[in-house]
Amino acid sequence: MSLFAIETIDYLSILDTITRRGGSNSERLSTANVVKIVFYLSFLSFILFMIASPWIFGNDRTVPEIPATRTEAEAIEQTKAYLKTVSHRGFRENDPEVNCWETFKEAKFSARYLELYGAWQVDAWYSRVRYYWRVTDSSLEVAPDGLLFTENETIAC
Repeated sequence: MSLFAIETIDYLSILDTITRRGGSNSERLSTANVVKIVFYLSFLSFILFMIASPWIFGNDRTVPEIPATRTEAEAIEQTKAYLKTVSHRGFRENDPEVNCWETFKEAKFSARYLELYGAWQVDAWYSRVRYYWRVTDSSLEVAPDGLLFTENETIAC
């Protein structure tokens, strides 16, 4: 018998795992073969992603900056006017209602302009916590900024 007449079945080859032979002698897909197929395809897709990612993510994108039309003082004054209109109920929400301006009237306010958002970020300290407000530059609308991350008790102004 010659070497060419011997048929060898290589179950570990990638092509044999992915494309099964047909016919009456073909085996059904077993769990091990499914796992091999999933591994080979995921590895192949990862390699293709790594090759294609410089073209996909290579272009730098510039976000247009929005120039300020108001000044820092106007943003702070609008925040102070907003604080005069809202009230809070203390740290545990069970105290009597107090005007927020009474709480922050002694605080030192500072503001910085966020060019990418077109808004001012005004902040002030009260009881070891820095509170933030966002003032839209075009309309001067004031809203509490959601940037307050602290373990200390806070008030809702």
